[in-house]
Amino acid sequence: MARIDVYLRSIERFGAAGAILTSGQAVTLRFPTGDRHATQVTHHDALVALVREIAPPMALDMIDRGQSSSFDMDSGNTSYTLTVNPQRGSWQVIIEPAEAPKASAAAPTPAAAAVPAPAAAPARQARAGTEVSAPPQEMPIERGQYAVPDNAGSTSGSFLFDQLTQAARQARASDVLIATGAPPAMRTMTGIQPIGDGRPMDAEAISREVGIVAPADVRAQWTETGQAIFTYGDGVGRVRATLTWDHRGPGATLRMLVGEPPAMDRIGIGREVSAWLEERGLILVAGPTGIGKTTTLAALVRQLGEAGKRVVTLEDPIEIIHVTSPWISQRALREHVPNLAEGVAYAMREGADAIVIGAVTSADGANAVIDCLNAGHLVLTTIATTKARHAVDQLVDLLPYDRRDLARAALDHGLLGSIAPIIKAGGRSFEVVVGRGG
Repeated sequence: MARIDVYLRSIERFGAAGAILTSGQAVTLRFPTGDRHATQVTHHDALVALVREIAPPMALDMIDRGQSSSFDMDSGNTSYTLTVNPQRGSWQVIIEPAEAPKASAAAPTPAAAAVPAPAAAPARQARAGTEVSAPPQEMPIERGQYAVPDNAGSTSGSFLFDQLTQAARQARASDVLIATGAPPAMRTMTGIQPIGDGRPMDAEAISREVGIVAPADVRAQWTETGQAIFTYGDGVGRVRATLTWDHRGPGATLRMLVGEPPAMDRIGIGREVSAWLEERGLILVAGPTGIGKTTTLAALVRQLGEAGKRVVTLEDPIEIIHVTSPWISQRALREHVPNLAEGVAYAMREGADAIVIGAVTSADGANAVIDCLNAGHLVLTTIATTKARHAVDQLVDLLPYDRRDLARAALDHGLLGSIAPIIKAGGRSFEVVVGRGG
């Protein structure tokens, strides 16, 4: 079953005049008496995969250039017109019946109508001989008072990548490693282990699977510079993909992320850290790569949003999507804001209760953190280091020499504390270091 079938069936079952699918927003069914909304959110990655599965090549070429495109498709006795309006990071798909049901065949009752899968454009399908996982068989709007189905979720469009990431999640691995001439592998607590039958992937296969999942601008950047980063959904959670080229050919590292931010108490963050969120100052989430800094930061942001705080996050790229609060504004660098400095400046002008910088990896990031701190804001960020107690030194070392003394003075009074996730065989714990402002 194609992804679009769920929505077409809903239109037919309820006698709707059409449907509107928008990235990151609830599905809307249109009726002469007014719109009706489901609670199911259509994630951007799922919407892109839906369009790529059914759109003809000419329409896809226009969409990849950022131009609106319309095309027709048949489903049972009904023809539909789909209009795709692509914007960076947000697409809208309008589905409308193109004509009344054909009289030549007896139409089944709406409740029993079965919608055959439309033909997919051959050039945009997943790996030959495989099937792309289907979306939920019912929309929440069809299950009583907007109940969310247990199997809700999106898939990337790449059957192979979804298999790899789901196998990695089952093994509690942090990453999937893909390299030309090598079999796919995953990084676990005990080291790098192969996934599957051990057959190596060639450059063509890697490029093909990346082409299915990655947006057009990311593919262009990867081709031009040899590097690119983006995120997508695999039906279980979010995945951060880091694309590379080396002497062998294309490669990718797929980092496993949670599908939604966890609650602080569920992952074991104590009340001591929760109290910091009521203050003004700096909270550093520290630790080495793959330890869970992104998830920990997302839990803190969720707590702020649920407390009714206005939160602005600046990320590159957006990794874990927050849907629990309308007051959390997530902004991707170069997509929603031109750069980190301007993003911080506007967040401060808006009077944000908290400003979140996804990661500090450069002098620009460290300067942005200190500027927020000096302006009297609550600021949260992550930094790569081995221990929580080393986080401040790591932050200061990123700054130019002429700013380090002023930064240390600001941190002496404004650092609320550092928190570092620790993962051992027995589970997750946290190292907490209280700052002078904590």
